[in-house]
Formats: sequence, C-alpha cells, structure tokens
Amino acid sequence: MATKPDASLVIFFFLVLAAAASFFVDGAGSIVKEACAKTPKPSSCEELLSTSKADDVTALAQAAVAAAAKTATEAATAARGERDKLTNGKTQWRCMDSCAAGFDEAATKFKPGAGGSAAGAGSKLVQVLDFVELTDDMEKSKDWEWRWSCNECKADPTAPAGLVAKNKEFDKIMEVLPAILKQTPAVVANSTKPAAAKA
Repeated sequence: MATKPDASLVIFFFLVLAAAASFFVDGAGSIVKEACAKTPKPSSCEELLSTSKADDVTALAQAAVAAAAKTATEAATAARGERDKLTNGKTQWRCMDSCAAGFDEAATKFKPGAGGSAAGAGSKLVQVLDFVELTDDMEKSKDWEWRWSCNECKADPTAPAGLVAKNKEFDKIMEVLPAILKQTPAVVANSTKPAAAKA
C-alpha cells in the first residue's frame, strides 16, 4: 500500500518552487532596471522592456532592437498608407515615400544577423549602434535626419493619428536604444579598439 507524502514535505516543495520563480522574475526585472537606469529615459526604457525575460544585457539589447524593428516596420506600413492617399509623383507623395523607405531601412538594419553565435550577435549590436548613434558631425549635417517626421510631408494640417503614434513610439525607442547597446560586452570591447580595427 502506497504511503501518503508527508504534508510538510509537500509544503516545502512548493515553497522552493515559489522562491525559484520569484528569483527568476526578480533577476530579470533587476537587469531591466539596472540597464534602463543608465539611459536618458529610464521609465520609457522600463516600459519598453517590461516583458523581457532577458538574463543578461546582451539579450536585453537584442529585445530592444527587436522592438525597434517591429515599430519601424509598422511605421513604414503606416507611411505607405498615407502615401497612397496622395497624388503619385507629386512632392508630398515623394516625401512620404522617402519617409517610408527610411523606416524600411531601419527595420532591415535591425534584423538579426545570420547565424546564432555569440560573436555574431555581438557584431550585429555593434552595427546597429553605428546606424542609430548620432555624432556631432551628423547632427550638424543638413542631410542627416534621424527622426523621420512623416507627418511633415502633408500639407493637410490633419495629422494621421496612426502614423504620428508610430513616429512617437519609434522616437521613444531611439532615445534609449544607444545607451542600452553601449552596455553590451561586444560594444564595450569594440569601443576600446583602435579606429582602424573597429567593426
């Protein structure tokens, strides 16, 4: 006849499981808080990465890049939708088409690189930082416009709500993404290389 398990052992078992689950959640949460505290917008950063299960800063950066890719793709779709309401080939149409292309380029740059090695993942994060980070020279250049404001393409003062929302969402990610990327081992290592040897 099988014996019943001791009640105290059952309780102990569930307490251990609960403690392990709590440790996992707190660990992931603390990584998000620690990394986001080093960004210009900690609260926006924590909101962006609130559901991340990352257990290190590299995985956290990859989650942020994935969010940026998703938002850029959605913004490009919204921009094309507004473009298609305009007269083909006219100034406003070309402006909106160019804006959509800018978001498409960003989404492409943010896609994961080939292979799944740690070195490959790190190299991809270095490339993303190089794409998103503004330097003094870029900020002074009239040809550089990182914040794509597609709504400026329209003469109609009525703002396309969906596109404006995606613009703002993308801009919020861009405010914190460089600071997150700079905390990853690959980017830190790359920053210490001689200029000629950098990726």
